[in-house]
Amino acid sequence: MTGVVIGVVFIVFALALLIPGLLAALGRLPGNNVIGLHVPEVRKDEEIWVQAHKVVGPYLILGGLALAFGAAFAFIAEGWLWAGPIVLALIAIAAIAEAGNQGARAARVFSQAKEGEAEADSEPTPQVDLGALRNAARQADDR
Repeated sequence: MTGVVIGVVFIVFALALLIPGLLAALGRLPGNNVIGLHVPEVRKDEEIWVQAHKVVGPYLILGGLALAFGAAFAFIAEGWLWAGPIVLALIAIAAIAEAGNQGARAARVFSQAKEGEAEADSEPTPQVDLGALRNAARQADDR
C-alpha cells in the first residue's frame, strides 16, 4: 500500500513539472505569479520571460521524467528497490535546482543584453573629422 501512495504522489509531482516544463520549453508558458522564475529580471519584459523559461523548460522536463520513472519503481519496490525512487527523487530535486540557477542566469544575461541595446540606440555615434585627420597625417609626414 505504501508503494501505491508514494507512486501516486510521484505521478502528481511529475505532472506538476512536466506540464509547465513543456510549456516553458516551447515558449508558451504565460506570465504569472505562481509557476516560473521569481527573479526581478524576468518581470521586466515578456521577451526576457520567454527566453529565460526556454532555458528552464528542459530541466523541468528532466525532473518530471525522473519522478515518473520513480513512480514506476515505487509501485513495484520492495527492499533495496526503494533505492531507485529515492535516487530518482534526488535527481528531480537537482534538476529543479539547476533549472532555477540556469534560468536566473539566463534572465540576467538577456536583461543586460536588452539594456545594452537600449543604450546603444540612445547614444549618438561619434563623428570623425576626416579633414583634421588628413591635416594631422600631412604634418606628421612633413616632419
